[in-house]
Amino acid sequence: MAYRRIGLISLLDGVNDAALRYLLLHLNTLQSGFEFEFLSPHPEDPFLCEVAGGKTADRAAVREDCAHFKNLLMAHLRDQAVVFGTREDPPEHIVVLTGARFDDNFYSVRHSGVSVIALGNWKRWMAPPSVLEFALTLTIREAITTVSPIGSGAVLRGSVHLGTKGCPCDVTASLSDARQKALSSFLCAFCKQAVRDAGAAEVIPDIEAMLSKSWLGSADDPSSPAGVVSALGHDLFIVKGIRPTWWELIRTALRRDGAQQFLLLLQTTIGTILIAVLLLVLGLK
Repeated sequence: MAYRRIGLISLLDGVNDAALRYLLLHLNTLQSGFEFEFLSPHPEDPFLCEVAGGKTADRAAVREDCAHFKNLLMAHLRDQAVVFGTREDPPEHIVVLTGARFDDNFYSVRHSGVSVIALGNWKRWMAPPSVLEFALTLTIREAITTVSPIGSGAVLRGSVHLGTKGCPCDVTASLSDARQKALSSFLCAFCKQAVRDAGAAEVIPDIEAMLSKSWLGSADDPSSPAGVVSALGHDLFIVKGIRPTWWELIRTALRRDGAQQFLLLLQTTIGTILIAVLLLVLGLK
C-alpha cells in the first residue's frame, strides 16, 4: 500500500517543541498509510517570517503565497540533499504549525500542497484538550486532504460539512469551536464514504487509529506516549496553556515522583519544625 508523506514545520513559539515533535512522529508507529517528517527550511524564508508566531497575517495573501513558498522550500531541500548526499525526494504536502493568527480569525488555510495552521488565538480556557492535542488533531486533518484527488472530486480538500460531529472535517469558524474534534475525534460516515470514493478505503483504519486518543495512555505509565511527554516536561492531562504554570509544574512533579515522596518530604519538614519549636520552648538553642 502506498503511503502519503507529510512534511512538518513548527513555528509554535513557547510550546514544548520536544513533546510536540514526539507526539506527531509517534503517529508513524500507529499506522502505515501516512508518514510524517519534520523539515528544516531556510531560517530566513520570507513566507515563514510572514506567518511567524505573534503576528497577525493576511490569510488571503498567505494563500496566494503558498505555491511560491513550496517551490522555494523544495529547491532548498534538494540543495540540502546534495550537501548531505541523501536520496529521498522531499514530501509533496507541507503542514506549517504557527503561533500567528489570521486577520479574519480563521485558523487554517491550504493551497498548492501547503497547509498553514495558525494557533495564535489559542487560550488556556480552551483546554481540555491541550494545545498539543489541538495541533495533533489539526495536523491529522491536513493529512486527510491528501486522500482526495485534485479537481472536482477533491471533497476532503475543502470544507466538508457544517454540522459539528467531532469529525476532523467539521467546519469550525473559530479555534475555540474546533475543540470538539480534538476532544472526541472520529471519522464520520460522510467522510468515510468520501475516502472510499477517492479509492483509498484502505487508509480508513489508519485515520481512525491516529484519531483515537487511547494510544496516548496514562501519564503514570512511563512507557506510554503520555508518560514520555510528561517526562519531556508537558503533562497532557495537567498543563492547559502554551507554557505550564508553577502550580502545573508542581502537580506534574507530584504525579511523576509520586504522592508518597511528597508525604515523606512533608513529614520530614513538619518533624524538623516541631523539633525546632521544642528546643526553643526548652531554651535549648
